[in-house]
Amino acid sequence: MRRRCEGSQQPLSRGVAAALLASLAGAALAVPATAAEVKYDPGDKVYFTYCYAHPPAARIKPGDTVVTKSRDASNDVFSPSDKTVSAKLDLTKVNPQTGPFYVEGAEPGDTLVVHIDSIDLNRDFGWGASIPGFGLLAPEYKTAMVTPTAPDRLFVWHLDKNRKVGTLDLPNSKIGKVEVPLRPFFGTIGTAPAGKECISSLNPGPHGANMDFNEVVAGVTMQFPVFEPGALFMLGDGHAAQGDGEIDGAAIETSFDVKFTVNLIKGKKINWPHLINDNEIMSIGSTRPLIDALRLACVDMVDWLVSDYGFEKYEAVELLGQTAHLYIANVVDPQFSVACALNKKYLPK
Repeated sequence: MRRRCEGSQQPLSRGVAAALLASLAGAALAVPATAAEVKYDPGDKVYFTYCYAHPPAARIKPGDTVVTKSRDASNDVFSPSDKTVSAKLDLTKVNPQTGPFYVEGAEPGDTLVVHIDSIDLNRDFGWGASIPGFGLLAPEYKTAMVTPTAPDRLFVWHLDKNRKVGTLDLPNSKIGKVEVPLRPFFGTIGTAPAGKECISSLNPGPHGANMDFNEVVAGVTMQFPVFEPGALFMLGDGHAAQGDGEIDGAAIETSFDVKFTVNLIKGKKINWPHLINDNEIMSIGSTRPLIDALRLACVDMVDWLVSDYGFEKYEAVELLGQTAHLYIANVVDPQFSVACALNKKYLPK
């Protein structure tokens, strides 16, 4: 049986539903008996906000797998020969998002579950930048400074997919050239926000979006609050690699081919995005200042341990006090993001 996805000219073939991580076994997942592999080519149809009003790019069902692609954070405006940012970068058109994907049956108060099956580089270069007025170490509009802004410089990285490394020439530094391991992940991923708001894709929040968390790699499972019918899931802002916090304001920005599988936990409400990998569960909080983002993540983790794993509240706090890992996801966006993580070995069997 074949069907076409709304907004796409490519036929869709039936497949089997992908399994979630073992940690989700037993949850009330809305998985149909059959599932589809949905192929969606966004072309130039991207969005720069997370918003209840965007028409669905495709309608999918719990258990369906989506094969699609994303543009880079600049909306693919740079080439390897470029040297500066300002000449081409339109700050009203950054972090383009693929989607939104309308998940049938998703309602406010549910939890959307997204397993990232694969992330693949689809070109051989990425870019980083020194962006005037942007980045943790540069004077910026939120703080009054008398020092000059950062210079406008574009850094073009060569991406070697076979060796899984990125290489950058550093002609003005003694080392001359540097090579870093590639670990592709999505900087921006989430659902439509609450309150009928349209929020820039630069801004993270309870709906997820631009958390710039370098653990959002292939193989992980993400959970997001559902605030709008259909959830309206989107993703973009591909990073070939990035240090903790994205302190320069840009990672190694590039475009991706991606495959992901969606499911629902009906009637389960969460307040902040969750990430589950082979070793840890994580809550991600976003706000400013950084200390309050940390508090949001940790309080949400406490709530998660109480509601899902049978912990008493202050015993959960004690456990986190001795075992939690804290990840600084981003310190450059309008809201900062922190993840509070707990090793799965501390969860009941």
